[in-house]
Amino acid sequence: MSDSVPKDDTFDRRKFPRIQTDALVSIARVNVEDVIGHAHDISIGGIRFRCVGLEIDQGEILRVTLNLEGAIVCVVGEVRRVTDLDAFTQEFAISFVEVDAETAIKLEALLPTSFDAV
Repeated sequence: MSDSVPKDDTFDRRKFPRIQTDALVSIARVNVEDVIGHAHDISIGGIRFRCVGLEIDQGEILRVTLNLEGAIVCVVGEVRRVTDLDAFTQEFAISFVEVDAETAIKLEALLPTSFDAV
């Protein structure tokens, strides 16, 4: 896995440290067909990714599925931030609101749980 993300003002608001990733992710509103996006970083508490052609608003609930170092994880999260990057591409930050026990164990094994661990 990549090194930890350098600290900046955005990271001061975060509860958990993030690690950079270049994983492809599958994103969908719950109970709707998936689209493909590109994850930028992930933590125990959330994920940031970019997607083309997915119009999502802050506050919506999404299901995100990704392969993280060979482990398939599926989480449900609330969109906390939406940034329009161009006419077609948006960047989303979501915080996890639903993580099953098996996925939580996988995430904890793969990701740092505190800034001291980074």
